[in-house]
Amino acid sequence: MKKTRWLVLLLSGAAEAAFAQTTATRPSSFGAGPRVNAGAPARQINIRASLEASYDSNVFGFGDNRNVLDTRSKDDFSLTPSLLVDVVLPFGRNSAYLRGQLGYDFHLENTELNRERISLDGGATVAVAGSCSTSASMSYSRLRSNAGDIFIVDPEIDPDFRQVRDNVQERKSIGGRVSCGGAIGLSPSLGYNHTEARNGSSFFRSNDSNQDAVDFSLGYQRPSLGRVALYGSYAEGEYLGRDIFGGLRGLTPFDPNNLDGVKNYSAGVRFERNIGSRISGAVAVGYSWVDPKAINSRRFRGNNYSVNLNLRPTDRLSVDLLATRSADLSNSAFATYSLTEVYSLNGTYRMNPRLAFNFGSSYQTRDYRTEVQVAPGLGFRFVDKDKFTRAYVGAVYELNRRLRINGLFSQQGRRSNDARFNYTNSTVTVGVSYRLGR
Repeated sequence: MKKTRWLVLLLSGAAEAAFAQTTATRPSSFGAGPRVNAGAPARQINIRASLEASYDSNVFGFGDNRNVLDTRSKDDFSLTPSLLVDVVLPFGRNSAYLRGQLGYDFHLENTELNRERISLDGGATVAVAGSCSTSASMSYSRLRSNAGDIFIVDPEIDPDFRQVRDNVQERKSIGGRVSCGGAIGLSPSLGYNHTEARNGSSFFRSNDSNQDAVDFSLGYQRPSLGRVALYGSYAEGEYLGRDIFGGLRGLTPFDPNNLDGVKNYSAGVRFERNIGSRISGAVAVGYSWVDPKAINSRRFRGNNYSVNLNLRPTDRLSVDLLATRSADLSNSAFATYSLTEVYSLNGTYRMNPRLAFNFGSSYQTRDYRTEVQVAPGLGFRFVDKDKFTRAYVGAVYELNRRLRINGLFSQQGRRSNDARFNYTNSTVTVGVSYRLGR
């Protein structure tokens, strides 16, 4: 049971990380994820003080429209001091973990973009009666919005462009899960998760949302087969600053008793398997019923899927493959939800014990199910669909047991139905980190 549980936790985390990195200016420089252990994870305490210097050719994520940029510098240098934490503490049959970053971005030219960069993920797993276990998880993030996750309005309405440059996204999540099952036999699992998303800019607070989700699966597992499970899930999300008629809190007539939101039902089958020491992964295929509350938004009936594979063709090379399709709450104003597809590859090639090269690419599409009649006359521009592409290469070199240097080059592009949202940018990052403690 331990093997399956930790496989599911790692793969679900990889999917979330890949989605976030797709629209981030600076993707992770760590390439492929670690190999899943056959049992409980090993004890690990890795705390590092880090300093990264970055050059971004398009720090705002805009095209060449000078009416929008005005006197601002399109490119910029930044420094990010941070504390990196990766701690896993097994104790008996139980374990706890904490991973993430506490940092701050300082920009040379566009100082109004200076913001905290916080991302933390923690939790614990406790064995209970028999072959059952219960786990709890929490996550918190706070950072400036990625340019690809927001939209702009006419410069005449927002001449200082404050709703883009000032917006800080804060996300909190808490969840729990109960799982049972031995090495052979039935393995039921029940989980719950609550997520809150908040925006710092008054304009984007119409996207503030709460979401609650529950899921259940009943599987059968054995070492020679892996785990096959039927699953079902239900999620309900609600926007705190938008109503079902298109009203926006603080901007237009607004009905707080009829908030916009979405209900999402999903069911399907999932297969998880390790094949020797070279291949591990999970594949899920299902069907979704998505019912938006907004009177002008379209419902969705269709398939969803998730593929997470870790491949180790050689002892030096590790590759993660990800493919997902899902319906998600949207941080783009006036979109009740979006149908999102993500395809990514992340790899690590370890030249020797000290030097490793990282590489990756990703492709993401989003189909915004938008209430186009919202707030007419305000001059807003809408994104109905967009596409992201990204590729990166990087290297990490261990100077000694404590000191590490790293470098990364990343290029990203966005294309949408409105040319004002199209942009490309290149990022170069170099950094050094020092391991604290013993």
